Amino acid sequence: MSTAVESAPIEEVIENIEPIRASDLTVSNLQSFLESLLPGIRSLAFDIVVCVVIILVGRKVIHLLRRMMDHALERTQADAGIVRFLGSVLEALLYLILIFMILGQLGINVASIVAVLASMLFAIGMSLQGSLANVAGGILILFTRPFRVGHYIICDYGEGTVSMIGLVYTKLTTKDNRVLTIPNSQISNCAITDCGENPERRLDIITGISYSSDIRRAKEILQKICDTSTYVLKDRPVNIFVDSLGDSSVDVGLYCYVPSSDFLAAKWEITEQIKLRFDEGGIDIPFPQVQVHMNHYRAQERHGRGTR
Repeated sequence: MSTAVESAPIEEVIENIEPIRASDLTVSNLQSFLESLLPGIRSLAFDIVVCVVIILVGRKVIHLLRRMMDHALERTQADAGIVRFLGSVLEALLYLILIFMILGQLGINVASIVAVLASMLFAIGMSLQGSLANVAGGILILFTRPFRVGHYIICDYGEGTVSMIGLVYTKLTTKDNRVLTIPNSQISNCAITDCGENPERRLDIITGISYSSDIRRAKEILQKICDTSTYVLKDRPVNIFVDSLGDSSVDVGLYCYVPSSDFLAAKWEITEQIKLRFDEGGIDIPFPQVQVHMNHYRAQERHGRGTR
């Protein structure tokens, strides 16, 4: 009896306590907990909306700047590979700035990230000093444009037709169809003769004729060669003159203008025609000769034999 009597009040107490605790957890405590989180959720939602706006606007701005840079480089007739590379570099830098802006908007400290990236870039730059110097030389060639693809140039490291201007190397195709690769850091710091900058180029040929040959006849032959050549530009002056009086020849000069792209072909053809036409016209082209006079020595030799 005592046990039943004692247990009844405990059950009533439990029945009365459980509803109160459940009510406190679902209404009061949860409500206060959510109210404490609400300002942070609002702030985070606002930051997310701002980040989305930054991404959308930033992508359009980056695309616009990339197109503007591509058009500006295309107007300078830059190499297509360099245009793509510089555009990619600009795009990567702009996206990196965009990422930093988003991280800053979310409240993340970007100073430490920038410090790590700076140290990494410094280490990479120290290990790639030569390559970076070549890249800088390629960019310098791009903007200063001392020569272009297709031009025949002469520099301290050789000569040939420019076949490619890369970011690290510049390639020349020589007369015998070899490829000469020159680092941009070197070719950008040496003297360069660009033979293809102007569409026309003067061809200079000096030919020696013997003193016994007719100078007027030689000049007439040279004039006919220029008149019949398909390479010599007829609207440009042709100069034929006596350049100098050498030890064994009279040096006759020929100046005429030919297209820069056909310079070597014109030189070879006109030089060959000069030799053929001079032979037909009886104009001698002398070559170095040595004449040894033995009369004096023979006389002395005969005199010495007679006295014996």
